[in-house]
Amino acid sequence: MFFYLAVMILVIGGILFVYGFQSRRAIFKVLEIFCRHGALGVHEAKSLRDLGLERPDFIQRMVKPRDYKQYALQILVKQGIISVTEEGKFYLLEDRLEPGLRRKVSELRAKGRP
Repeated sequence: MFFYLAVMILVIGGILFVYGFQSRRAIFKVLEIFCRHGALGVHEAKSLRDLGLERPDFIQRMVKPRDYKQYALQILVKQGIISVTEEGKFYLLEDRLEPGLRRKVSELRAKGRP
């Protein structure tokens, strides 16, 4: 009995770890996409289609592995790091980033990205 309980706890813990790891990785990918496309202010805001972040259709979701970028985008919007214009365009608010993420965005810009 104790063995099965321990195995279940390990499995659930492993699932949560993988989910958190994939979400964190997707957040960095979304920030990189915003930097690469120059969507760093209200005047440079881009649509999800322009950024390549539009939600995949049903067939794509069935045949491709799970993409955490949509979830990461929702997290960043809820935290106020990414904002949406009245026209439905998205842009990154660099001043709302934590120092570590701000440094990462600065590194991305220094590598030749806008």
